[in-house]
Amino acid sequence: MDVQLVLLLLLAGAASGFLAGMFGVGGGIVLVPVLLVILQSNGVSSLVATHITFGASLLAIAVSSLSASYEYARNRHIVWKAVWLIGSSSVVGALIGATIAGALQAKSLQQIFAAVVVLAALRLLSEQRKPKGDPEPNISPPTLLLTGLVVGVASSLTGIGGGVLSIPILYSMLRFPLKKALGTSSATVAITALAGSIGYAIRGWGNPLLPALTLGYVAYLHAVPIAVALVPLARVGAALANRSATPTLKKVFAVFLLIVAIRMFIS
Repeated sequence: MDVQLVLLLLLAGAASGFLAGMFGVGGGIVLVPVLLVILQSNGVSSLVATHITFGASLLAIAVSSLSASYEYARNRHIVWKAVWLIGSSSVVGALIGATIAGALQAKSLQQIFAAVVVLAALRLLSEQRKPKGDPEPNISPPTLLLTGLVVGVASSLTGIGGGVLSIPILYSMLRFPLKKALGTSSATVAITALAGSIGYAIRGWGNPLLPALTLGYVAYLHAVPIAVALVPLARVGAALANRSATPTLKKVFAVFLLIVAIRMFIS
């Protein structure tokens, strides 16, 4: 890779890392369009470019989410019971999503998922509940396992980690305090994204259209400079989120979701 490409990947990694830490979403919404343009401009077939983009994005997201999780854990904003239950079922969902991704059109999937994102954002903006203190969420294992399965499938089918779906579920449906929803999501996204990238590596193994230096549908060389920039910026974003007032953070995240949805609709 030339210097210009490495710098571009570092910039994309820095931006997505900050978003990963601040909003607990993994940053794939930045990585996916950038990587797709890079791959297509380098002559990668359109038949596999989207799959390779998703695979590399998920690998980098796994690293950045792990870094953000460290910051949230230091501030006790992670519910570990939820992480293990959601994470375990999300592995199954992510592998299923990666398996069926090749048979579905990415554009249609992103537009359908964007509709879900819009609904989640509007619910956050209209939510009037003001939780007192920081209570431990009262949630059942079957609910957590179902959440993980849904998030895992959505993550692999969109390449964006799954945080845009898991955070509204944790906050609005399972009544997590927002910062615990963000922290718990970051930790589970690390598990989900890693499983998704493994699924893409397996699903693309031996495809004759793949360019050199890929592991199945995972362009690991592109993921390396992204991950290098993701890690420190993810911690910065998580630290800033931990200092922000919950009502303000909720509104910022809701607007962020709406921007994500618009990008998905028009891409």
